[in-house]
Amino acid sequence: MKKIVLLCFIILCTVFSCSRLDLAVNLANSYITNKTDDFLDLTREQSKWLKKSIAKDIDKVKKTIFPQLATEMLKISQTINNQRTFDTATVLNSYKRLESLFYEGLRIFAPTAVGLADQLVPAQIVYLQKEADKKFTEMKEDPSKKSYKKIKKHFDSWAGGMNSEQKKELKIFVDKNPPPINESVYSRQNLVHEFVRSYSDKVARKKFVEKLFTNYDSMLDPNYKKLLAEKHNRVAAFVTNILNKMPEDQRQTLVETIRDRANQLLKISKG
Repeated sequence: MKKIVLLCFIILCTVFSCSRLDLAVNLANSYITNKTDDFLDLTREQSKWLKKSIAKDIDKVKKTIFPQLATEMLKISQTINNQRTFDTATVLNSYKRLESLFYEGLRIFAPTAVGLADQLVPAQIVYLQKEADKKFTEMKEDPSKKSYKKIKKHFDSWAGGMNSEQKKELKIFVDKNPPPINESVYSRQNLVHEFVRSYSDKVARKKFVEKLFTNYDSMLDPNYKKLLAEKHNRVAAFVTNILNKMPEDQRQTLVETIRDRANQLLKISKG
């Protein structure tokens, strides 16, 4: 079920690394359903039900979350355009405001997740455990390299590409700040195990899945949660440093990209 949480996030997260947000939103339903199938081996009936339910959830996200995201993004673009010096606290606060909207969007999918969980059979729970174990093993493979590629991909999408100096700084940053991958895997494993334990009890299962979507932060392993907060602080400091030294042409590309995607979100929300 942890993977399903992340997949629902994809509607919001992958949207921001795609220049055509309408295409990303249109593909989100099939993408989520297919990836969920990878972990739960859905029946044809479950897949049809999931697509129908997710379509309604996506529509709610478009109408309620996208306008708020757009407003926040336009504020950020204005700040970047008007200022030349930033502090870590400002960058971190902007991140937290966006993150809160992501979690607000995630809550919309809670009823769908509960409904899907109610349809699962024991064989699918076994399948979930097997596929989750595979994923956890993959997560431990060269996490620093994956972190570098992920950050660079998002930077390139927003600011038009890193220059050589920025690439060097990013390499130094990821080498000095490896992701807490073991703690992340441990936390995710606990969530999978807790879901498996709750599966046979409908009331406990519903409570677990609802909490996963409505109060996910509280379900993280405390040690991982602490390390994650520290990681976010370091990333904010890194981003602040990049912003403060960003060339003017790159800054304008960033500002224009943020504005463009914010306006696309507004347009989609009214469609």
